[in-house]
Amino acid sequence: MKDQWQVTCGENGRIPMPMTGDDLAKIRKAAGLSQTKLAELSGVGRHAISYWENRRTVKRSAHAIVAIASVLDLPDTSAVKCARAVWGVRMRARIAAENRAIELSLQRLKAQYAVAADQRRVRCNAKTRKGTHCWCSSAPGKQRCKYHGGLSTGARTEEGRERIAQAQRRRWARWRAEKLTDNPNA
Repeated sequence: MKDQWQVTCGENGRIPMPMTGDDLAKIRKAAGLSQTKLAELSGVGRHAISYWENRRTVKRSAHAIVAIASVLDLPDTSAVKCARAVWGVRMRARIAAENRAIELSLQRLKAQYAVAADQRRVRCNAKTRKGTHCWCSSAPGKQRCKYHGGLSTGARTEEGRERIAQAQRRRWARWRAEKLTDNPNA
């Protein structure tokens, strides 16, 4: 099965070797042109011709080489298109891999944030008997500290529930009695 990012070009599926400056000079001389005449015909400077003929490799996408190719019949013109296609395919594959890595990192960060949110400890802020706010940290994942119901599950048995109800009744009765003694007109 062929990979979606795979491109083959040239003979035997290989990209042809790049052209050298010596190859360019041989092609120019075989055409019977001097550097000056080739420069005039292609519309580039004579020094550009000299520059590219003295290079180890000729960059086929350069402006001067494209102009020279319009005058001379340079070999492997399909190699340039093939090289560009291969580069584009490789870049698309690289971008796709980077996008996958970013997505995985984002998912990992979201999972870490969710775990941290479940274990977050906030200030209790319950009103204390003094009338101030509680400064204790809450139980993990709760809004109240262990003293104000963060760890409390309440009474479980009938006897326990009755005991809590009696304690609340006594407390409210004591509060009402204190209120009446503080303010007899009420």
